Amino acid sequence: MTAIALFINFAAVLALVLALSYSGRFLGPQPRHEGDAEMPFETGQLPFEPAAAKMSVLYYRFAVLFVVFDVDLAFLLPLALSRPALDLRQATAMTVFVGLIGFMLAYFWRKGALECR
Repeated sequence: MTAIALFINFAAVLALVLALSYSGRFLGPQPRHEGDAEMPFETGQLPFEPAAAKMSVLYYRFAVLFVVFDVDLAFLLPLALSRPALDLRQATAMTVFVGLIGFMLAYFWRKGALECR
């Protein structure tokens, strides 16, 4: 009996999710695509080449560095907001963490990972 109830619940949830997912397509306004309306524009000009053809390795390097430093700062924000309530051990850990971030930045800078070539 429980399996039947679970199956009915699963089917009802799936039907509701599908109905809500496609309701905008069926009930909403239908866009009219004329000419090159499907083309992606940046700065109002047509693209010269496909975007995937000229993907540089530098982009991935900057993306990974951004994610690394962004995650570090996400860990640092709660510590910075609770700074007045920190004891000596926690303040020391925060100082060491900021020092490691600074060391990583200096290392990447010295290796030339932040230069656009």
